Amino acid sequence: MGQQQILLIVLGMIVVGVAIVLGFAMFDSSSVQASRDSLTNDMLHLSSLAVAYYHKPAILGGGGNSFTGWQIPDSFNKYESGKIKYKYQAKKDRVVITGTGTAIGNNGTSKIQMKIFVYPNKDVEYKLIN
Repeated sequence: MGQQQILLIVLGMIVVGVAIVLGFAMFDSSSVQASRDSLTNDMLHLSSLAVAYYHKPAILGGGGNSFTGWQIPDSFNKYESGKIKYKYQAKKDRVVITGTGTAIGNNGTSKIQMKIFVYPNKDVEYKLIN
């Protein structure tokens, strides 16, 4: 083979290698974003369940204008074979839910984590921890 053909083969291998590396990087980035979006969606759903509990009268199994006694449904505790875990604190005037996802977050060492604050008569506040 000529020197030009060998150079073209090496150049082609370099281009393919760079394309593969970029593909892996794009997949990892979209995987983390999908996990973060899933966690956000589930936590907002939990917040709506908590507000519904707050407004339901105690005689009907609700909180009667209190978050005390609200619990995360079992379906969320077993979510995706236990890979996403939720902790919560239910007080009379608010619920704080902390969700930990499956993907490694922006810092590269710990899993994504989000904290959401649920109040009965105002918008939900949430903070992305990682």
